[in-house]
Amino acid sequence: MIKTIKNNADVATGMSYGALAKDEHARQAVQNALAKLPHNSPGSVILFLSCGYAHNPQSAITEAVKAASTPQVFGCCALGLLTDEEWLIDAEGAVAMVFSHNLNLQPLALMQQSGLTAKSLLTLATPNAANIAINSSEIGQVGSITTDEYGHGPFAVWQSGRIIEKEFSHIAFSNDLNSIHKVAHGIRQTSPIMQIEKADKHRLIKVNGTNAVDNLRQNLPENLQTMSSEQPYNLLCAVSENTNIESIENGHYKLQHVVANDQEEGHIHLSGSVMEGKYIFWAHRDDQAAEKVIRDLLLETKQQLAKEKKTAKFFLMFPNLGRGAEFYNGTDKDYDIFKEIFPDTPMIGFYGNGEIAPGHEIAGLIHRYSTVFSVYY
Repeated sequence: MIKTIKNNADVATGMSYGALAKDEHARQAVQNALAKLPHNSPGSVILFLSCGYAHNPQSAITEAVKAASTPQVFGCCALGLLTDEEWLIDAEGAVAMVFSHNLNLQPLALMQQSGLTAKSLLTLATPNAANIAINSSEIGQVGSITTDEYGHGPFAVWQSGRIIEKEFSHIAFSNDLNSIHKVAHGIRQTSPIMQIEKADKHRLIKVNGTNAVDNLRQNLPENLQTMSSEQPYNLLCAVSENTNIESIENGHYKLQHVVANDQEEGHIHLSGSVMEGKYIFWAHRDDQAAEKVIRDLLLETKQQLAKEKKTAKFFLMFPNLGRGAEFYNGTDKDYDIFKEIFPDTPMIGFYGNGEIAPGHEIAGLIHRYSTVFSVYY
């Protein structure tokens, strides 16, 4: 099936999909977008391919380069793709966003060679390269980590029309663009913010004057009490990125699963490491809370643009693979709410294995179960 999608003068999106991962979908997605671009000659392209292409995406990328008549094609493979027209998670295909020359994308290194400093970066990375990617630049980053059906790969990231061996890309936008970045967390908080008093690697030992197991039990609502012992992995611990309480208050934290409770010792084993002095709160995944948060953030963004008398040119949107229709009982509420609030704005993205957004003091922080979006104007 071939779809064409609405555009916004300097930016246009297109998609093409079917039962098989054919190179023609990449070409057709770009052509569909070009048909809606008044200039009809883009300076650069974002191209996302479904994971069926991951074993050998280069030929499809080459088709996109030919269709766009520019080597500046950037992207990666992912299990699910989305644009402002449709989300795609049960078929093979391609989505593309084309940019006119005045909004040109380029590799960060190329921009730096020109003596320019990027305002923010689009970061795309494989799971293996994600931490390297976010630690490789001090410029604020937004983006996502590639996905596949089983979480084992292969994964692919491309830049300037070629697969890159380092498995991550830092892409700079034109400095004529400004941006707003938001992180919509998909959780319900069940406790106040508390400071870690004692911890050892993945073990949380003492929080707020009590052992970790008792602290968790005290801060769970009655309907979740049995979960703490029978299904602890459904509970989450939000851990601040540093020992500054403002980081967690402003939503800059990492979510870690409660892996097990040691009732005898009073320790809680988490899926990631923790340190004394950092801050935490307990939480669990909740679709109603997630729906409210993304609606509030999109409305806040729209109001901010209106206050500054600006118009959104395009969105990048990266929901976690654990969200989408399955999380929302059959429909992707994140997508529906975006369409409701920004019905005529081009958007592209994919369902990621971890979402990247600027932290409180660091350039990039990897989130889980969240939807990260950026609006450019």
